[in-house]
Amino acid sequence: MGTRQQGGRAAPAGGPGLAAPLRDLPVESVRVALTGGDLTALAGHPHLASLDLNTTAPADLTPLRSAPNLHGLDLSGAETADLAVLADLANLRYLALGRQQWTTLLDHGKVPPAPAAVRLAGDDVTFDDALALASRVGLDTGDALRVAGSL
Repeated sequence: MGTRQQGGRAAPAGGPGLAAPLRDLPVESVRVALTGGDLTALAGHPHLASLDLNTTAPADLTPLRSAPNLHGLDLSGAETADLAVLADLANLRYLALGRQQWTTLLDHGKVPPAPAAVRLAGDDVTFDDALALASRVGLDTGDALRVAGSL
C-alpha cells in the first residue's frame, strides 16, 4: 500500500484509486502512489496545479483533461495507458517523463502545446540527453547551463 500527500499530510492510499473527497479539498499539489490507476477523483479539480504520480498499474490520464489549473505533471514513476492525452493539456508548463515515455510521446507527436520546462527522468540521463530532449520539444537550449555544487 502506498501513501498520498494532500496539502503536506500523508494519508494511506487505501485502494486502487484516489478517494472521491479529494475533489472537494482545496489542494494545489498532490504527490500520490497508487496501486491502481484511477484518477477520476481529479476530474475537474479546480485547484490542482501540480501532480507527481507513481502507479503500479496503467493510469488513465483522461480525467486530467478537465483540471483547468494543472501546470506541472511528473509521470516518471507511473505506468500510463495513453500518453497522447497530454497533448490536450493546454495549460501544462512542466512535464517530467522517463526516457521510454518521452520516446513514445515524441514519436506520436503528442507533446503538450506550450511546455516551459521538461525533465528527462532516470539515473543514466546525461546533460546532452536533456538538451536533446529540450530541443526536440521546441525549447531554446542556446543559453543552457550546467551547474553543480552544494550549499
